[in-house]
Amino acid sequence: TAPPDTGVQLLYPQRVPPLERKVKRLFPESLPISLRGWVSGGYVFNTSTPGSNFNGPYNEVDRDRPQINQIYFIAERALSATKGINLGGRFDVLYGNDFFLAQSNGLERNEAAFPKWNHEIQGVALPQMYAEIGNKTFSVKAGHFYTIIGYEGVPAPSNFFYSKSYSYQFAGPFTHWGGLATANISPQITFQAGVVNGWDALDRQHDKPTFIGGAKYETDDKFFTGSLAVITGEERTTIPGVFGNRTRYSALITLRPMEKLEYTFHQHFSSQANGSPNGGAATWYGVDQYLYYALHKTIKGGFRFEWFRDHDGIRVSGAPDRGNPNFGRFAGDFFSVTGGVNYTPHPNITFRPEV
Repeated sequence: TAPPDTGVQLLYPQRVPPLERKVKRLFPESLPISLRGWVSGGYVFNTSTPGSNFNGPYNEVDRDRPQINQIYFIAERALSATKGINLGGRFDVLYGNDFFLAQSNGLERNEAAFPKWNHEIQGVALPQMYAEIGNKTFSVKAGHFYTIIGYEGVPAPSNFFYSKSYSYQFAGPFTHWGGLATANISPQITFQAGVVNGWDALDRQHDKPTFIGGAKYETDDKFFTGSLAVITGEERTTIPGVFGNRTRYSALITLRPMEKLEYTFHQHFSSQANGSPNGGAATWYGVDQYLYYALHKTIKGGFRFEWFRDHDGIRVSGAPDRGNPNFGRFAGDFFSVTGGVNYTPHPNITFRPEV
């Protein structure tokens, strides 16, 4: 694997500090374009041993069979200077089970969200392809990029846990098409704002501009990091032909009381006009909490507790196009508790067992 890679997730706190030993690289760093990537896979054992092999109405890590989740490749020219005008860009390719999380209408899917070329359990997605202008102080990117909403992300090295939270799987967008400006006002303060074509869409049945923005503040000693990200615009509802405003925010607070200890609190809320089965507003919201402790320079322990509420049963469902039989309206409260470790015997290799 490559070292932790958070894509465009500038509002996310750094979760896995890099090791002191140097990463072994296949391509030299002196190239004008950085070429890198990783391979990620795993196995989930389900004590219920369902005949369908599906663990539930999940969008990712959803089968109790060995999986190749990500064979991931990146070609990037990053902005290097803090002043002047630089040109950069990035192109990502993902193959594996996780293609499901990185698709967009108008590219991998058609306008109505039906698959174009991915009809199997494993597939290909192009989660990022954007051009960028500016510098490390102020920049603007245009094209396809990962969302800045939420805590967890698609790239495997940016996540401590192999499994995903409910808030990531069901609560928010994964990628956007549009433009995003980033201003690093100071080492402590960052602002982001842009206009995109809604959630996970290059071309959709109802193209409308959507605002996305966020702010982050971090103290000099990194003891406290706080961020807030918001997206609002019209989206399709579960009722055919009906659209309405969908607004979501994610608030993150990270505390590092000591060098080895880190705690993150994530609270999110979403509302969809005309989204409930009776035609009213639908809501989904919840709280995630993460606790990490460095047991050794190669071993880090982690704990995640989550509460997620799908008040109207419009978000938590299976994926019938992947053969998941757990499809329907699952309204209610969902809880999950996860504990695990990251063992990194070499900077290029990480094992992530969890329960």
